[in-house]
Amino acid sequence: MIKNELRKVASALGIEKIGALKDNDMTVVVALFPYYVANEQGNVAMYARARDYHKVNAEKLEVICEFLRDNGARTCKIFVDNAARNDRKAAQLAGLGFYGRNNMLICDEYGSYFTIGQIVTDLEIEPDKPDSGKCENCGECVRACPSGALNGGEYQKSLCLSEISQKKGELTVSEAELLKLAGTVWGCDICQSACPHNANLTTNVPRELMENRVVNLALCDIADMDDNEFRQEYEQYAFSWRGVDTLKRNLKILQKCNK
Repeated sequence: MIKNELRKVASALGIEKIGALKDNDMTVVVALFPYYVANEQGNVAMYARARDYHKVNAEKLEVICEFLRDNGARTCKIFVDNAARNDRKAAQLAGLGFYGRNNMLICDEYGSYFTIGQIVTDLEIEPDKPDSGKCENCGECVRACPSGALNGGEYQKSLCLSEISQKKGELTVSEAELLKLAGTVWGCDICQSACPHNANLTTNVPRELMENRVVNLALCDIADMDDNEFRQEYEQYAFSWRGVDTLKRNLKILQKCNK
C-alpha cells in the first residue's frame, strides 16, 4: 500500500508525522518538522535558531517527491509557508494536529513546536481523517501573552510580539516596551512556553538542526555589518530575511533595557 511505503520513506528522513487529504482531484501530503530543544533559553525564537526550516523542509520533501514520481506522480509541488491552503488547516485535515487557543496547531508528540510542509500531487493516496483533538482551553496562553494578542478569543496578528519583532521601521513606544518585557530580538515563544501541551517535551529535532545554532544575538555581533555582510554571515537562518536593520533596532531596544 503506497501510504505505508510513503511513511517508511518519510521515517527514514526523520519525518514521523505525515498525513494526506484530498483537494478536488489532487492529493495534499502534509508533514510536521519538530524543532523543540529542551532547556535552551535565548532571545531568538526557537524555530529560527537552526538552519532555515524553509530550506531543510523543502530538501526532505523533495526526496518524498522523488518517491511519489517513481510511483506514477506526474505533478509534485512543494510548499513551505507559501501554499494556497493554510499550513495549519492542511495539517489538521490530514490528521496531524488540532488548534490551540493561541492559534497554533498542537500534536501529542511535539506540542506546538513544529513547522509544516506540503506536497500537492496528482498521485492517488488514501486521505487521513481530520484530527478531532481539542485544546484544554485553560487560558494559560492568554494570560501569558504580554501584548493581549490572544484576548477576546481571537488571535490579533498586529499585536503579536512575533509580528512586532519583525516589523520594519521604528516601533511605537508601546511596541518597544513589549519587546523589552519579552526580551526577544526575533519571534516569540511565550504562548508556547505557557501551554500545558508543551510541558515535559524532550528534544526532538534532527541532528542536523543541532549544529551551528544561534540561540542569542548580541548587538556587537552585527553592529558593524551592512545588509550584504549580514546576509552572507546569517543567510542560512530564518531570521535573516528581514535584513540587518530590523535586528539592530531590536537589539538596541534591549540594550537600553539592560543598562
